[in-house]
Amino acid sequence: MKLSISPEAQSKLVSMMGPNTRLLLSFDDGVGPFSNVGYCSLDTAFDLIIVDQSAVTPDYDVMIDSDLGPVAVKGYSQTYMSNQMRLTQNPTFQTLQLTGDSEQLDPNVSVKVMTGNTTAVS
Repeated sequence: MKLSISPEAQSKLVSMMGPNTRLLLSFDDGVGPFSNVGYCSLDTAFDLIIVDQSAVTPDYDVMIDSDLGPVAVKGYSQTYMSNQMRLTQNPTFQTLQLTGDSEQLDPNVSVKVMTGNTTAVS
């Protein structure tokens, strides 16, 4: 499984990351400390979460490759992912979109910074 990240999306993420942070691709299903609510509809939703390297994230038990290094995911959430995923930035709205092999997985992926005492959502 691989997450390709467009140069524009990489720039956006890198500007929000620090030297001692890492990425989580979180399936928003209400499980874990970074998911406030699960979706009870047919929609799937993903968040990119920037956490400290030292953050304890036992729910994120599988690593997938990306252009920015390993990204942790909840193992069971791979059911909702594709082997080849792409994260791009919508040029009009500056939002991030996650697409799979032949489908759109999430048209509006939010980025959450959850480091130290910082909590921000983009």
